[in-house]
Amino acid sequence: MNSGVDTASETLFPFAAFVSSGCECRLPGAESHSLRWLVLAGKVFDERLQEKRPKFDSEPSWAGLQADALGVVLRFLPLKADRSRLRSVCRNWCVAASGHAVPPPLPLLVLPRFRFSSLSPRGALTAARQAWMPPEVAPDHVHCVGSSGEWLVGARQAFGECFLVNAFSQKLINLPCLSDSGYRCSLYSLHKVALSASPDSGSECIVAAFGFRGSNPELSLWKPGMMSWHVCRDALIAGHVDIVFYQGKLYMLWRFTPCLFSFELRVDKHGVSVTRVEDCLIESLLPKPLRHNDIVSCNIVVWRGKLLLVIRYYGGAYHQARRNVLKVEVLALDFSTKPCGVTEIHGFGTDCVFVGPGGNSFPAGLHDGFEDELIYFVPDHYNPHDAYVCNMKDGAVRPFGFESQPASFGTPEDNLGFPVWLFPSE
Repeated sequence: MNSGVDTASETLFPFAAFVSSGCECRLPGAESHSLRWLVLAGKVFDERLQEKRPKFDSEPSWAGLQADALGVVLRFLPLKADRSRLRSVCRNWCVAASGHAVPPPLPLLVLPRFRFSSLSPRGALTAARQAWMPPEVAPDHVHCVGSSGEWLVGARQAFGECFLVNAFSQKLINLPCLSDSGYRCSLYSLHKVALSASPDSGSECIVAAFGFRGSNPELSLWKPGMMSWHVCRDALIAGHVDIVFYQGKLYMLWRFTPCLFSFELRVDKHGVSVTRVEDCLIESLLPKPLRHNDIVSCNIVVWRGKLLLVIRYYGGAYHQARRNVLKVEVLALDFSTKPCGVTEIHGFGTDCVFVGPGGNSFPAGLHDGFEDELIYFVPDHYNPHDAYVCNMKDGAVRPFGFESQPASFGTPEDNLGFPVWLFPSE
């Protein structure tokens, strides 16, 4: 399987290649439709007109394609870009998508400057394309720090300005400035953001932001209706963490000395606040490093209703720019007991897991030809050179290439963040 960047136009836009072939296609439940016309509005990620193409005398027949036939077509379009093209010319899109159990499109990787790259059915990354964004979102001065569904979290460093933006509708929600929290130091660097739900859910959405005020780490919480952030400072909030919402709580994991903490939250008319911080006491339950000088890097991600702890074992010292991956281990955490239970996971069934900013699990088995039981890793603040895929079946690790190389993130003016996973719903 190709693990590099997929630059073939028919891979990025197979639907456009299909309709331009000049052939006729007979679909189940629909009459034969001539495909000799070539009028595909160029709605890609921004769903705005990109180009106009000449059309033939006959009217485009795709606009009236029946939902049953369209449902079949949709299953052959795993990429978000291709579905956006179809949506621009076919009024029965929503009916077909909801009535035929169409699988979600393949995940996207959002690169610096709001360039989007999609996983292809072969597991490679398509060539990156810059998306249109609202004028308030200047791609050269903003970087992504998280995602939820089709929403991205953007930040303007270094004074704590941040916002939510829908990657496809371009709806923008400005959040309170993180530097305006009553502290003397206004310099703020936002590293990680997690959302409890999609912003489309309104008041159900809670935003958790981890960052540094000067050199001091802090956790900030916000929900719709709040005029400022609730800031939590605690000795347990360290400098290298991963955060995720799970079963009504916020969990924070130390990345290199795997300690896990739960934050109980209270939501009332005043907003959201932290009421209790508890140590989950998982350190003594975890496997030890493989060798004396080995180090670990840990993440947490939700898969099929379980909170997974993903541990990477490295050979080599911290100061080395690139370290050898010796092993990847996945553990499911059970919080029904104290201390919590730990069970090793040896496979994901037909799913894949994506680790890194915006990480999540994905039903890969719903797409023909897409390999399952893989873990995808991309660079972040603490592993800036990590881009590889681990096969859960045999433990093999292979490189995972993408267009933007993390080595280019060297100077502050060029540092526009790291890749963020995005999981569109349709």
